[in-house]
Amino acid sequence: MEFQRVDKKAKTKWRFSRIIALIFAVIPLAVLLLIAFSAIAEDEGSETLMIIGWAVAGLLVLAQIVSIVVYPPIEYIQWAYLIAPDRIEIKKGIFYRTHTVIPISRIQHVAVTQGVLQRPFKLSTVQIHTAGDVMEIQELGTDVAEEICARLQKRVNVKVEQKNAAQAQSDSQAGSEV
Repeated sequence: MEFQRVDKKAKTKWRFSRIIALIFAVIPLAVLLLIAFSAIAEDEGSETLMIIGWAVAGLLVLAQIVSIVVYPPIEYIQWAYLIAPDRIEIKKGIFYRTHTVIPISRIQHVAVTQGVLQRPFKLSTVQIHTAGDVMEIQELGTDVAEEICARLQKRVNVKVEQKNAAQAQSDSQAGSEV
């Protein structure tokens, strides 16, 4: 078995969401800077303060642009998942890498969700619920996510049936011994 990648459209979706974040960060920042600088502009010697303010704002915008251009391909390479008969493995992260292993026997239920920004790109997220947490395989094609969800649900149902059969057998043995 080999690790799978998320859908290639994820890179475009990540860029789009970061552009939206940039817009929501830049507009208030620009308004604040213009208000502050118009008040400062009347003072002598305020040019240095204005230059520093614009430089800081420029660096923030530059950092966000780098995040739009550079990070999505790296994220795409770093995101991977594996669905084995006995476990699910999820690898993700750029600066803080995580590798999560979820035994099939620990899964309580599985769901497919689709956020507002995922819909236009036909992407979905598979949520894997255990007793203590919810793990996600994000940015999958909707058809792939539905197929994974159905396949995992079948495996969970088989495990539950096996557990129930074993419990019934041990109960019947305990009852016959009494």
